[in-house]
Amino acid sequence: MADKLIIHFFVHFGDFFVSLSPNNIIAMKRFFIIAFMAMLAMSAFSQGPNNSREYYKPADGKKGKALKSALHDILTGYYTFYDKEQKRDVTKEFSVVSYAGLFDAYEDTDLRDDGKIWDMYSNITNYSISNHTGSYDGEGGAPGTTRSMYNREHSVPASWFNDKTPMYSDLFHVYPTDGYINNMRSNYPFGETSNPTKQSSGGFSKLGNNSVAGAEYKDKVFEPNDIYKGDFARSYFYMVTCYQDSVLNASNGQYVFYGTTADSNGNTIVYPGMKPWALNMFIKWSHNDAVSDKEVKRNNAVSELQFNRNPFIDYPGLEEYIWGSMKDVAFSYDNYVVPEGTSPYDPGNNNDPDNPTNPDDPGSITPTPAEGECVYKRVSSVSELVVGAGYIIVCESENMAMAQNDNDIRKNVSLTTSNGTVTTAVNTSGKPYEVTLGKEGSKYTLYDTTEKVYLAHTAKANKLHTATSASATGAQWEISFSGNDAIIKNPNYDYRLQYNKSAPRFCCYSSNQTPVQLYKRQESTTPVGSISLNDAKPNTVIYDLQGRRLGTTANGMPRLKKGVYVLGKRKMVVK
Repeated sequence: MADKLIIHFFVHFGDFFVSLSPNNIIAMKRFFIIAFMAMLAMSAFSQGPNNSREYYKPADGKKGKALKSALHDILTGYYTFYDKEQKRDVTKEFSVVSYAGLFDAYEDTDLRDDGKIWDMYSNITNYSISNHTGSYDGEGGAPGTTRSMYNREHSVPASWFNDKTPMYSDLFHVYPTDGYINNMRSNYPFGETSNPTKQSSGGFSKLGNNSVAGAEYKDKVFEPNDIYKGDFARSYFYMVTCYQDSVLNASNGQYVFYGTTADSNGNTIVYPGMKPWALNMFIKWSHNDAVSDKEVKRNNAVSELQFNRNPFIDYPGLEEYIWGSMKDVAFSYDNYVVPEGTSPYDPGNNNDPDNPTNPDDPGSITPTPAEGECVYKRVSSVSELVVGAGYIIVCESENMAMAQNDNDIRKNVSLTTSNGTVTTAVNTSGKPYEVTLGKEGSKYTLYDTTEKVYLAHTAKANKLHTATSASATGAQWEISFSGNDAIIKNPNYDYRLQYNKSAPRFCCYSSNQTPVQLYKRQESTTPVGSISLNDAKPNTVIYDLQGRRLGTTANGMPRLKKGVYVLGKRKMVVK
């Protein structure tokens, strides 16, 4: 028998050669394939949140003061993102838009679902993107105001940094707000006031002497509404980090920031960077008002305009790693552990799950709808009308609800309510269509977010028209109540939106038809029950009973003590 021909291949590895037989080559090929797949898997999982990739990687392992300085270098450096127009990754250096360019930027960063400006100082304004010229004759939407406008509000007042760039037009702190309320705020610090001397409509925002416990500053402060306090806190965390070696303490800024103030050794006080009373207050605000979808979407939009991000939005609770309870814990950009919800800066609001001071009453909790459904409750007073909230229009007596447009009438779909509550899917065939409530002057608007039109009445006829603009003729409505019935009247021809049971449809009539009711979409959770974390959807957010975000089921799973938590709008018991 002839000898086997054994062929050896010599593969060069660094400074040595390896002799491989054909069998070994097959094994080595398998090894390289497995190793390559492992590298891909590691690459896939080594990513920061919100598609930030490895943007924060240089801060990995840092703590406290060092973490703050590392984030400063990151925020003022380069940012890589996928450019949709070029259809490829691009890397650009941090560079803010021009001050004039902010108005164009707001079209990408600060519009509500109905296309109006998202105003965090007032809850009655309904500015279009172009409504930034006029005067401050009053809060937009208030009776008698005809030339009100929004403007560019420096949440960190421009006088505090002497109008210097790039702070002057940094989108992470310059927001569109009502000009009249912005003017009322002036350049006073943010704070809390128990005796306001001025306020926006309904007391949404307030101005008065500072009542924050322990604050050395007792003069006037501006207090934003609770629902936006976390937004502004995270803006201030960003500013004191991104511009840690810049002037932020001119004028009234001296009461909030150290800025370029030097310590006894002549070194700029970049850490902590903020006065204790303000820092503690903002940490409390951030804990009590969790990161919202609005902030996440705005963060992503701003990142593609000025080529940096706000890490305090990407990593909820990051302030604890820099100034708070976790400042001795190393930060991990791709395996972030969200701090426990209890804030050391607000012990009075500590609701320990082991011994809750204010436990929920399971009997009062709104039932959670099935996937794709929402819970709606009937409203019966003007005070329950909330601009920006979603509503469905119902005819309870006929078990019908308003649906999609059909040749200038609205179709009807079957819907049965029970004691002023209903659970239903919306905005699809055979289901009610939801409208978003808005304001145009002193009147209301009803915006169909599915068909992207405003309900309108533009002719003296039994019709229900549509308009593409809130300011269009006939797109403004007067809403009042008679008992549980909603009187939705269009002043254009004094027709009312009603239900016609003889020719089933929702339409506008001058004569009496069957009255309708307004149902408002609710935030809801289930009664307390057990649910496995393993059964939860990926990236489901976990909250404590105060609504503070603790982490997610995929990235940054918090260490939960026994108690009750909210997981994906369902109550969860940890035993």
